[in-house]
Amino acid sequence: MKKTLSLILALLMTAALLAGCGGGKDGQKDDQPGQSQDNDTSTPSAPAEGEGNAARKHVKVRFAQFGNNLDDADGYANDPIRAAIAEAVNIDLEYDTGTEGFDDRMETELYTGGAADLFPTWGQSDKIASYIENELVVNIGDIVNAEPDRYPTLHKMINSAEYKAYNKLYTGDENAAYAIYSIAAFADPSFGGVPVYNQHILDAVNGGKVPGTVDEFLAYCEAAGAGGYVGWWPRNDKLTNWGEIDATLGLPQGTSIQYPNVGGSMSGVVLSGQLGTDSEHWTISATSEASQNVVRQLSQLHKNGGLDPSIGIKGDFDDAYSDFGTSKIGAVNFGFGYPGQFRDFYKSAWLAANPDAVIDDLTVGTALKGADGYGAIYQTGTWVNSHYFIPYSCKDPDRVLDLVEFVASNAGQDLLHNCVNGQYNTAVGADYWKSLTATATAAASTCGSATCSAAWSTMPTLRTTTGGRPWPTPWTSATTGQPRRTLLW
Repeated sequence: MKKTLSLILALLMTAALLAGCGGGKDGQKDDQPGQSQDNDTSTPSAPAEGEGNAARKHVKVRFAQFGNNLDDADGYANDPIRAAIAEAVNIDLEYDTGTEGFDDRMETELYTGGAADLFPTWGQSDKIASYIENELVVNIGDIVNAEPDRYPTLHKMINSAEYKAYNKLYTGDENAAYAIYSIAAFADPSFGGVPVYNQHILDAVNGGKVPGTVDEFLAYCEAAGAGGYVGWWPRNDKLTNWGEIDATLGLPQGTSIQYPNVGGSMSGVVLSGQLGTDSEHWTISATSEASQNVVRQLSQLHKNGGLDPSIGIKGDFDDAYSDFGTSKIGAVNFGFGYPGQFRDFYKSAWLAANPDAVIDDLTVGTALKGADGYGAIYQTGTWVNSHYFIPYSCKDPDRVLDLVEFVASNAGQDLLHNCVNGQYNTAVGADYWKSLTATATAAASTCGSATCSAAWSTMPTLRTTTGGRPWPTPWTSATTGQPRRTLLW
């Protein structure tokens, strides 16, 4: 393996630390996560034709993903979705996660030979190029193309024109595929501007009807205020973050009250003409009459109880959570972008304050329509989110790819998305979040543990095949079923 000065320095600086915590493979304890004690350096065994994963070598695979936790040890140990995946692939599946310091730990483990068998980065070109240049990660394209019948879904994906374009971007060689690209910015719909309602308050002040337009939402907020509630709390970080307010009220009315270039998206500007043509023209919208009208609507909500009078002073994840849990607030917006976020909100803000609660106490609304329909969100394709790698130190990269292949298959997608043959399973209700004692097959229809849905719904290829707006389309043609990710998940 090529050694650069930075690699040598990283090894020297972290060797002592990782020797104590078992980050490296040498001298590692048997119970360290992510290391396959039954792995060896022999040539991967090929099963008899038709036997598939059941006849392949049983190994331990450590999958790492940012942004979760393993606080619920019992839930993790008894997670039926994890068990179902492990059984289908014939592996022991370990999950590694974290937030603070996670990225640094992933890179340290990579440079010291103790990386997870499947780990992510955030897609930075220079970092990926350095991994490849220093031979730290596996060329998965060589493995997949050598056995296309074993990896039919991956074979279609990595040989698409779009996939090869990213290969060329990172390596200069369109056929050298070193990562599972997770184009999350395009695969998932935006959940900004989607309120979650207290169903009891919705029943009391709005006849149980979920607002579908801006006017209906404003009327609901005013009615809630008149009924002694606070109508709406949008996440705002003490009025330093206007994203949810803008997505809920601004964009559906064809404007934006934000200043331009927030978060890399085309915020604070509105489009006239046709995108991608000579008629395309962008205008700063913050001072427009339409934006001023949105501000007037907010001012009115503030006066009539539609907004909390202490907005800008109270916090989102403490004060607003508490007020929502005690039914002081009728609706909240937190921009739930994936299922685990809504689950955590339900447990932290609602269930914690209402031990006898059921999921049907809350109703997930819809994005609001203005006079011209839904609001439009424009983003550039410069940020491609997490890419997943197999480290060069992994002794069984072919078995790791068996895991990815299953997750990308129709059977894997059905399991993760609560689907049957690509169609969403609607046979769920108030029992949806209760603890499981059912079989792994039933895992697709209900979920209760802290890791059940959140951990496995972040598997890498999932994000390229869901959301109803897949990108790029040829990737999704690798599976015949088109799972529809709904707000229930």
